[in-house]
Formats: sequence, C-alpha cells, structure tokens
Amino acid sequence: MAFRFAAAVVLVVVVALTSAVMEKSNLAQRRRVSQQQYRLDELREQYSQLRSEAQRLGAPARWLDPLEQGRLSLQRPRQPMRAASRATPLLNWMVPTSRDEGALR
Repeated sequence: MAFRFAAAVVLVVVVALTSAVMEKSNLAQRRRVSQQQYRLDELREQYSQLRSEAQRLGAPARWLDPLEQGRLSLQRPRQPMRAASRATPLLNWMVPTSRDEGALR
C-alpha cells in the first residue's frame, strides 16, 4: 500500500515539475516573440520615416522653385556617382543636404 502511495506522489511531482518546465519554456518563447515584434515595429517605423525623407529629398519638383530663384546651390560631388560620361554631364550634380552644408562652412 505504501508503495502505491509513494508511486502516486512521485508521479504527481514529476507531472508538476514537467508542467513547470514547459511553462517556463513557453514564457521564454513568448518573451522572444514579443521582443521580435517590438523590433519589427521599430524597423517599420524607421523604414517609413526614411522613406518619407527620401521622397521629400528626392522630389525634383520641390527643387525647381528654389533653384530658379537662386536659393539652392548646386555643387559637384568630389567623386562622381557614375562613370565619366560626356553624354550625361548634368547627372553628376547634386543638391547639398543639411549634413553637407555644415561640412562646407
């Protein structure tokens, strides 16, 4: 009789320990998923900010008025972005960004 009781107690303890280990593993994986989701949200936000800034900086229509009025200066890059080509000399010009303006002064 004592043997059956001891076996039942051991079985209950083993089941309880197994469930505790499984729960701990489950919580660790949930934490990892939550961190990955947070990082994904951060990257999406950064992507949208960079994309909107690229659209803002890359819109040639926004440059035309300041360029024609002389408020926007063009400068040649130190090293051309494309190979030297006589067919497209105007494509080697660029508009200085706010980062470049501080370096030029």
